[in-house]
Amino acid sequence: MRKAKRWLFAAATASLMVAVCGCEKPEESTAEATQLMEEAYKAKDYSRLMTLADSLEGIGELLPASANYWRGYACDRQKQKEEAASYWKTSIADAEKSESKENLDAYVKSAARLANQLSLGGDYEGTLQMALPVVSRLETLKCDTTSDYVNLLIYIGLCQVSTGQSEEDSKIGFYRACKKHRENIERNHSDNAYKDAIAGLVNIAYYCVKAERYEQALYYTSNFGDLLIEYEQRPGVDENYVDRQVGRYTIYKALALDRLGRKKDAADTFEAFRKTNYSQTQEGMTMAEEYQKNGTIEEELTD
Repeated sequence: MRKAKRWLFAAATASLMVAVCGCEKPEESTAEATQLMEEAYKAKDYSRLMTLADSLEGIGELLPASANYWRGYACDRQKQKEEAASYWKTSIADAEKSESKENLDAYVKSAARLANQLSLGGDYEGTLQMALPVVSRLETLKCDTTSDYVNLLIYIGLCQVSTGQSEEDSKIGFYRACKKHRENIERNHSDNAYKDAIAGLVNIAYYCVKAERYEQALYYTSNFGDLLIEYEQRPGVDENYVDRQVGRYTIYKALALDRLGRKKDAADTFEAFRKTNYSQTQEGMTMAEEYQKNGTIEEELTD
């Protein structure tokens, strides 16, 4: 432990020494601590993430909410689901009375990760009980523009359709998420804004199909299609990326049309899917088989 502290002293600035000497802890983690965590995250070194979270929180250089978010993330990546959920719940509790930027960032990130885990595990009521107050608080504080916040809306929508709530009720999640993505594109006009929106709409379409909300699926695939047309006009887009998204758009649309009895439209849309390179990938072929046997699509969702 002494060696670890000496190394951290050498790596950090005078602010670190002030914290260690027993002065009041900062409201935000230091830049050095944040950089160390980001480096371990990018390297996918989950053991190091855990070690750094413990060490940096222990000497006051990482806020508890952030430390517990990273512990949860590291556990999740190592398939330790229960431990991850426990850390994320603690992170939410750590940050729920703070309005500092970093605490709110950890708050929404932990809530989004926990909502993902709970909802995919079928705990829809538990997800809603946790996520709805978080969303309400973030909106009150005007902290409702991040991708994590929008992802949280999508998980809420999933739980709403999965518990049989009406299409009008599910607008709290899916409709607002779609609207937020559009606002983000209009505000930033960036490649990341488009890709975040595309990933969000892919997941919304998936959830609607899985919940057998086929009219809703068509509504969101229509929005998805419009978004793809816009994105394709941008200079320098990755053609392989676009092909993959067109493939996913057409197979979801074909499946929804088929389930609604619109067989001719479904067949035409399925043919468009077959023209994509994506349809020849393993994932694309699996989805095509599911469509053709009137099953349901099962795939790993976009992160």
